[in-house]
Amino acid sequence: MNAPREPQELRLPESRLDHFREWATEGTATTAAARVRDPDDRLVFVRNRWSDGWVLPGGAVEPGETPAGAARREVREETGLDPVLGDVLVVLDQTYVSAATGETAFTAEYVVYDARADGPIPDADTLGVDEDEIEAARWFDSVPAEFVDDALRRYIEP
Repeated sequence: MNAPREPQELRLPESRLDHFREWATEGTATTAAARVRDPDDRLVFVRNRWSDGWVLPGGAVEPGETPAGAARREVREETGLDPVLGDVLVVLDQTYVSAATGETAFTAEYVVYDARADGPIPDADTLGVDEDEIEAARWFDSVPAEFVDDALRRYIEP
């Protein structure tokens, strides 16, 4: 991929590391997301059950799936939109670290695409594969203050 790469360290408690460990050690260890803009250049963000704020729609790349395929699937599942993917904006080389010990638990890759889509976003109760996963999805004129990933902010500002 011809895109900028940035390191990102995620310090998590053991319970959160355990949640991701199988994906990282036996799965793909890759996550894909998209910065989706509409024709008015608004951005779509979701609020899910594990974040303390707004995040890009995205999720784990499943075995046999490409990062682009995963980004399209996740955007559809989490927002109801059908995105048209563009270039990769950034790849975060993630290091998952134990908050208790400071030791590296595993590494992963987070691929973020540029995308376009239009249309209304369905009510949150119709979004996501797991009915408890997505609490809200909506369009914003700019990156919301409650966006949780500062490492991505400069890549997703319109």
